[in-house]
Amino acid sequence: MGYHSSVIYSIEQDIKKLEDKYSLSFDEILKILDRKKEMLLPLSIFKNEKLSVLEAIVKYLKESLNLDYKRVASLLNRNYDSIAITYRNSRKKMKDKLDESSDKKIPLEIFRDKKLSILENLTSYLKENMNYTYHEIAVLLNRDDRTIWTCYNRAMKKKK
Repeated sequence: MGYHSSVIYSIEQDIKKLEDKYSLSFDEILKILDRKKEMLLPLSIFKNEKLSVLEAIVKYLKESLNLDYKRVASLLNRNYDSIAITYRNSRKKMKDKLDESSDKKIPLEIFRDKKLSILENLTSYLKENMNYTYHEIAVLLNRDDRTIWTCYNRAMKKKK
């Protein structure tokens, strides 16, 4: 038995123990593991002049991670149809692949909060968790500094 097959055998045994101990099906275990795996987006995907923040996210998830519309909609807590339309729009605006070169990443999870817009979620995360200035965020997202300031302040009001 080679190294890989022994690792696989060990994982299979661990899964069998979980199934028996907690009365979980294999699919339920996979769903739990999938939820625990944090998806990260490279910040560089937002540095383009053609796409909105949502379009950049959807394009990245579809083209770079090969996720289907249903999965993207689920991850973003958004409607399937709006995700499909957003992707089609992004393809019309930008045929090239997104720049994925950034080693700075943000969690996809931040975009699930529907109380805030996608841009408000991103702006508040960059300001509060990564300590970017309004100007740095504006440059990163190809937006005006005043737009970022307004967006962040709007997010703060909604959070209260």
